[in-house]
Amino acid sequence: MSPYGLAQNPYPNSPTPSTIDACILGGTRHKEARGSILSCIDDLRSKINEKANDKDFRLITLIQDVGSGKTHLALHIRGLKEIADKTTISYVDLSQISPCNLNSLYTAMLNGFTSEYINDLRKSIINFLKVKAERNIHNARKIFKYRTLDFLIGKSLDTKVEELLNNKIIPDSYALESVLKDEFSNVEISILKQIIEGKFKAGLYNVENLEDIIANLSALSILNLRFLQKLTIFQIDEFGSDKESLDFVKGVINAHLPSTILMLILTPSSYEEIRKQSISLFDRLEKANYKIDLAGSNTFHEIMEIVTEYIKYFDYEKKFTPENESDLIAKFKVIYDEFSDFRNIRSMINILYHSTEGAKKRNAEFIEEEDIDNTIKSVYPGLRIRGSIMDVPLSDFIKLRKSCSDFQTLESDIRNAVRDLVNYAHEVGTVAKPESINGKDKGIDLTYNDPYGTKVAVSVIINKDRTKSFEQISHTMKYLNSTDKLVVLTNASSTSGTNRTTFVNIDRCKIVDLIYFSSKYKNDEIVCDDSNRALMLAKSIKLC
Repeated sequence: MSPYGLAQNPYPNSPTPSTIDACILGGTRHKEARGSILSCIDDLRSKINEKANDKDFRLITLIQDVGSGKTHLALHIRGLKEIADKTTISYVDLSQISPCNLNSLYTAMLNGFTSEYINDLRKSIINFLKVKAERNIHNARKIFKYRTLDFLIGKSLDTKVEELLNNKIIPDSYALESVLKDEFSNVEISILKQIIEGKFKAGLYNVENLEDIIANLSALSILNLRFLQKLTIFQIDEFGSDKESLDFVKGVINAHLPSTILMLILTPSSYEEIRKQSISLFDRLEKANYKIDLAGSNTFHEIMEIVTEYIKYFDYEKKFTPENESDLIAKFKVIYDEFSDFRNIRSMINILYHSTEGAKKRNAEFIEEEDIDNTIKSVYPGLRIRGSIMDVPLSDFIKLRKSCSDFQTLESDIRNAVRDLVNYAHEVGTVAKPESINGKDKGIDLTYNDPYGTKVAVSVIINKDRTKSFEQISHTMKYLNSTDKLVVLTNASSTSGTNRTTFVNIDRCKIVDLIYFSSKYKNDEIVCDDSNRALMLAKSIKLC
């Protein structure tokens, strides 16, 4: 059992999404993008009459950085049941095509259709011909090779139709052309013949130039509307700036394929390269009917909406409570803040997958800090908290950082930690032994002599209210005459100090380092690496 009462790990373990993974879509920005695409589909559907024309074409660009969920969104759209009766979709990933030329691009677009679509189209066309045969349209029965002898021996037309559907007979090519020539163009007839014979993909690969490809794609779109009453959507993922791809897409856009939506999925850098390589194509992309920019998809709020959606999707018994969600978000806020590597949905899902596996092995009800910590250590070895000198383990960092919000005890904890750090610096011979504080020196937490004999006073001023912090600093400055140098450790300083006064800004990372060191010092757990790091920490806050 996975944590949160889930029967399985809800997160995919793949760098790219599968069609199954893409069923789940979370995140406000991604849902808005889905809404825009569905709006485009509905708009085009409302404009189309029974006969398609070149006015019935729409262009969508979907742009954002790597790992932002563009491919996931495209596959999600492709799998939506709510548009299954309105569209047929071909998905193409250009990164998997090599060499990338006109024929390979065209082949990929045909292969991008599902087998289910091809079967449905073939059945619809054959049933169309069956109706003509039932009406005894000239030559229609010959398509199915239904002869007088068949009638005499009691073999029905339905039986011959089934034989054709099951590839037990080959349609009469001459009769087929004869029946179709009054309603369809030569290109359409060629495609219809290939589909009926069950050779849809193999038969359409033999094209000589871009003009032939455009003619075939246009004819296919018309046939999809005629026989399936569906729009055709071409999704081209990883669209780049190589010349063949640019010429191909430019030709498709210029042709205005009827009853068709072209969706181009690309990164901002690719978009910029297209601007440099083909200003005319760039101009067309700039004028796309729908320009969907997933900006904001890598914000923490958006990412957590997505990752919690996976849990909710598989939470059949509704055990994932709002409290569980808040706790999970708080834990991963540290990951997002401290590791820039994980500020995209792809990386965060990878962390969650392995953390979930870790919690599952422990039979834990929830994902805990140690699961996240173990994941970072095993999957991303060498990764360190940004700015941490003491190399604080992530699990400890998360716990200690939570305590940093409690300002009532925080100042006292830091004051004790600084005293421990100076005591340790004395033990290793870096500074003189700290002196006891005279009662009159209010605001001074400890004094000691540095290696040069300079008397140093340290004051720790950590306050939630910055105004109060400045008041305390002003008060402490009154006692500067009793020392050679004053070091003020504070979270409120914005000044650089003077010759005798040094202000050190203590951010949360340094606070965690100090408290972590203090804990190890008190428990006599300081080892060689800790010793070196502790002295580095002391130097970073101007104690030695």
